Amino acid sequence: ATCGLGAPLVGRCASVQHRPPPVDDSMGKGAKKKSKAGCLSNRKKKKQNIKGRASSMCNKKRTRDIDQVHDDLKEPDKFKPGVLELDEDLPGLGQFYCIACARYFQSADVKAKHERSKLHKRRLQMAKDEPHTQRDAELAAGMSHE
Repeated sequence: ATCGLGAPLVGRCASVQHRPPPVDDSMGKGAKKKSKAGCLSNRKKKKQNIKGRASSMCNKKRTRDIDQVHDDLKEPDKFKPGVLELDEDLPGLGQFYCIACARYFQSADVKAKHERSKLHKRRLQMAKDEPHTQRDAELAAGMSHE
């Protein structure tokens, strides 16, 4: 009897070691263990409530509040191109400013396109409404002003 390479079978073949390949169950990202429910336990779980987390809220880019924008809309002449001071750090040198959204734009064309967007129209509508005051809150709570 000979092995596949033609060498006689005496104990071990000198040219090939006859060992079974090592069994490696941990191929891929890790050993696949079954949980009690029968599902794979290494499946990524979806993170719930991401927007309400403190870490997400503190890293949020804050814009001007609606009551601040409401006050700015009373004087739109202060925000026209040429009246605003030039700032190299802002887009378009800080000349093209949307009051309702509190954003700077690169050019008048980009600003005009933005003004046709749904986001701008919603924000403008919210800013045109009269903001709530402390007096309104107290009246709603049942406290009277005399």
